[in-house]
Amino acid sequence: MTRTTAAIAASSAVFALLLAGCSDDKASSTAASPSGAATTSAAKAAGSDTLDSVKAGTFVVSYRSAFPKLAEGKDDTKISNILVDTCKDIKGGKGEDETVQNVIKRTKGTAEASKEEAQAIYQMAKMLC
Repeated sequence: MTRTTAAIAASSAVFALLLAGCSDDKASSTAASPSGAATTSAAKAAGSDTLDSVKAGTFVVSYRSAFPKLAEGKDDTKISNILVDTCKDIKGGKGEDETVQNVIKRTKGTAEASKEEAQAIYQMAKMLC
């Protein structure tokens, strides 16, 4: 029940942040998000022209909020890279099950995502890709 609640909260947070941050004002999005510069460089380093700093920042904030144990010990760039790599999987045509398994591998750190948590992360990423 707790994991389902976390997944719903994460999805709701992503949706709310997307609605609030639908402008392309890079100066304000970087100023509003202390992780803006890190997430922008992570998205650019991964060669993703469709991920902007607002989307990356939204993912980082939502991830930290919904999965504090998974975020422990990870900086914003590492969390943003989970989004970037998951989007590559999705756009590359990988199936949902394979992508969810890759999310589990990408979240390894002090903790590893359960299948339910990885599914929630996949759904968050899918909305942002």
